[in-house]
Amino acid sequence: MSTLLERALAYLDALEADRRAALALSEQKAEEARLIKARHEGFQAAMEMLGGENPVGNAEADPEQPGRRRARRRIPQLILRELSFSGQAMSASQIAKAIDYNIERTQTALTRLEKAGQLLRNGEGRWAIGITATARLHEHAAAGNGKSASPADV
Repeated sequence: MSTLLERALAYLDALEADRRAALALSEQKAEEARLIKARHEGFQAAMEMLGGENPVGNAEADPEQPGRRRARRRIPQLILRELSFSGQAMSASQIAKAIDYNIERTQTALTRLEKAGQLLRNGEGRWAIGITATARLHEHAAAGNGKSASPADV
């Protein structure tokens, strides 16, 4: 009977050792879970500091990354703004260089703006802003200052 009692006590000791090992393992897992949670919270805080922007989801393209497109620019508005800021007539090539755009497409946009009455071309082939374009620029400037322009005005 003593051997049976010894075997039972040995079995109880083994169970106790297994229990302690399981507790130690669960403490390690609990610590690992706390560390992962801390990393997660730190990353969330960093994202909030960056304004919640996700670089993968940005609409504007990075010119260094192939296959991504840049946001479309409003060339007629850029031309009108450039001419209004300069205050003097400019050649098509000067305008193209100022707005960083292709010369042929700039000339196309200039012709369309002339047909719309927003630009005038002098005898030397230089372009100047027209009266209607000046009024539109003032409307856009007012809209940008907190006043809302109706869709019919734009």
